[in-house]
Amino acid sequence: MFRRPRPAHDVEVIATTPLTSTLTRITFSGPTLPDLGIEHPTQWVKLAIPEGPSRAYTIRRHRPAECEVDIDIVLHGNGPLARWASTARPGDRAVLAGPRGRRPDLDGVTRLLLAADESALPAALTILDQLPSKVRAFAYFEIATGADALPLGTAAELTTTWLPRDGAHPKGRLLTDAVLAADVLTRPAGTTGSAAWIAGEAVAVGTLRRHLLGDLGLPRDRVHAKGYWKHGEANHRE
Repeated sequence: MFRRPRPAHDVEVIATTPLTSTLTRITFSGPTLPDLGIEHPTQWVKLAIPEGPSRAYTIRRHRPAECEVDIDIVLHGNGPLARWASTARPGDRAVLAGPRGRRPDLDGVTRLLLAADESALPAALTILDQLPSKVRAFAYFEIATGADALPLGTAAELTTTWLPRDGAHPKGRLLTDAVLAADVLTRPAGTTGSAAWIAGEAVAVGTLRRHLLGDLGLPRDRVHAKGYWKHGEANHRE
């Protein structure tokens, strides 16, 4: 049986697409998905599976006319959602509840720092999808291996740094070190028009948030920081 939070959308898997060795895209279809109400980047839903828990996932793409959504799921660890995603097939049933999530305030931004590990990569990519050409974006993405880098599309002027751990670094270390060393938003480049969006392991995100606010002096409303998970906690919530 499903545990049904509201509002809920009954869906079924219609396609699975491996994106990398650790990331798979699941396309869902459902009759009420045109009413899902995806209005801005980084919005998310709770995905519930039969006889299992629910977890939060970013809506990667929403196609109301086709009654479809794409959700990209990281195949890490031995969690029930990762196991389900690794074996999902067309016809499998699920429930999506939501959407939720605040709209990142990027109005007037001309320089944007994006920092994410693989857990937050789908959300970061929804931001890149909608950036205008006037924005200079600097992306730092920590991934498991170099083979997990993805092709990126955006109208913005984008500089991307992929940070593969390759089994040699703890999760969050490379991302933290790279952003602390970056000078893309430092003065005198200025904070007017500058913003940052960072997400991933909670302790790493907290360190980077303090750096952006304290060391670089970015305004609080221009630093969007979210811990998606935390070392040693199975069900971290922030």
